[in-house]
Amino acid sequence: MTDTDAFTLSRDGAVGIVTLGRPDDGNRLTAAEVRALGRAIRALGEDRETKVVLVRAEGEAFCLGRTPAPPAAAPKSALAVREGVTQPILDLYADVRATPVPVIAAVQGEAKGFGCAFVGQCDLAIASESAVFSMPEMDTNLPPTLAISAILGKVPPKRALHLVYTRRRIGAAEALSLGLLSEVVPASDLGAAVAATLAAMTDRTRPSLCAVKEYMSVAPYMDPHAAARMAGNLLSVVLSSPGDA
Repeated sequence: MTDTDAFTLSRDGAVGIVTLGRPDDGNRLTAAEVRALGRAIRALGEDRETKVVLVRAEGEAFCLGRTPAPPAAAPKSALAVREGVTQPILDLYADVRATPVPVIAAVQGEAKGFGCAFVGQCDLAIASESAVFSMPEMDTNLPPTLAISAILGKVPPKRALHLVYTRRRIGAAEALSLGLLSEVVPASDLGAAVAATLAAMTDRTRPSLCAVKEYMSVAPYMDPHAAARMAGNLLSVVLSSPGDA
């Protein structure tokens, strides 16, 4: 279903599944694979049979970030850097946001750099209590503005800055307190916890799931009156729609 070995796509009933499948390299992704991952997630979510998209990973780490590009023979132009480095990441973030159904990350081991930001961008993230998160880009004086953009509105600004400036690795409990995660469970219970969450969601209609995601994607940035009006309009649409229409 994909032209890369970086991830595979599958389905389990109403759940579209993306499995990062390069465990020997920490599930790192090239820029092209980052873009392909975003497109795959969105395509799964746009399938009318899908109610939830699950992203999981093989091996000990969830994702150790991006695969470094080889040194350029000559300095790249700003446009070339944007197209080859920054835009694929921004495209993935946009695809996750535009996926109509919820996107859930199941996290074990380490989520580093892009991997950490990707977890933050997902709608829900369930992690093993042994999972570790970090944004170490400033180790090389690379300001992780793209990663910060993925966690805006989820992690308080001063906590995000502390994570970025200190570059320290944090455990799952702290990541939960920051807002990077939605649930933390013992490592032995990760599969069961993910399955329980999927079961609780997939027995709801697709329109109701989509409405909640659509509302939460914009309501926090609206004034209270507009947010209330949108809430009423979305609810009216779902209530007047038959079943999974």
